[in-house]
Amino acid sequence: MVLYQPGQRLTWQRLQSGSPTDIASYVPVITNHGTAVFSIQTGLYTITDIWVDVICFLAVTTAGSGSGIVTIDMPTNVDRTVRQALTVHAETLGVNGNGASTGGTIRGGECVFFTGGSGARADRIRVDDSDGDGENNVLGVDLKSGALVIIQGRYRRA
Repeated sequence: MVLYQPGQRLTWQRLQSGSPTDIASYVPVITNHGTAVFSIQTGLYTITDIWVDVICFLAVTTAGSGSGIVTIDMPTNVDRTVRQALTVHAETLGVNGNGASTGGTIRGGECVFFTGGSGARADRIRVDDSDGDGENNVLGVDLKSGALVIIQGRYRRA
């Protein structure tokens, strides 16, 4: 739902006329997940002028495979004039091809959109790997059975 467009006045009445149904839902497309099966693959978003507030929730029931970097689509094209990032929270997720890492690991990271990229698709998802060498990309094999991934934040749309 769009609460505000350029040229409109954002008024108290306009905000008050909004309702919980003004939040739109979508099914985020996940790429490079290999054989991963998701029991939950959902996203919610609102649009205010050029800003999109989004939250995506993924629950993995069948482990993924493959060595490609996992990506996710947003509900709109992302502005690429500046690099943008959304917050990632993950549980029971491997990193950097280590899908066998210990279960129950809680990881933080970011979903990144490069200036050289285009469209709605993130360029990569990176999370802390807890071994002291910083962050690494999430690969298809890192999507372990039982993994939960939440991506949320605000980005500027194209």
